[in-house]
Amino acid sequence: MREQNVTIISTALNLGAPFNEMIALRGLIPLYITPNQRLPFFENTMDLIHTTGLLDGWIDLLLLDFMLFDWDRVLRPGGLLWIDKFFCNRKDLDDYMYMFLQFRYKKHRWVVSPKSQDEVYLSALLEKPPRSL
Repeated sequence: MREQNVTIISTALNLGAPFNEMIALRGLIPLYITPNQRLPFFENTMDLIHTTGLLDGWIDLLLLDFMLFDWDRVLRPGGLLWIDKFFCNRKDLDDYMYMFLQFRYKKHRWVVSPKSQDEVYLSALLEKPPRSL
């Protein structure tokens, strides 16, 4: 993305595979952190945060709350939060929806679709609103 003057930071978990090396080979900047660490960026600096596969229904609501507040901290007003194929148990969907909607982001896209009989996918594109300090 360097030729487009775009910097992409991608996080990877240590799952015993060389994910950071793969990320770097694609021209992106790898960042190795755990889900319970704050992102090492200043407030209101990111244009887009994209998540896929990290937050799926295994994540504790308290940890999800921490991560979402940190993402809200680094995302600039007008920036986008792209939640891609988050899945959870159908019975837990209301709890997770509350977590994602608590910031009152503008919904550009919000889709809930079945994954299996007991699980659903949630995909969303949300825009951070301007806020007074």
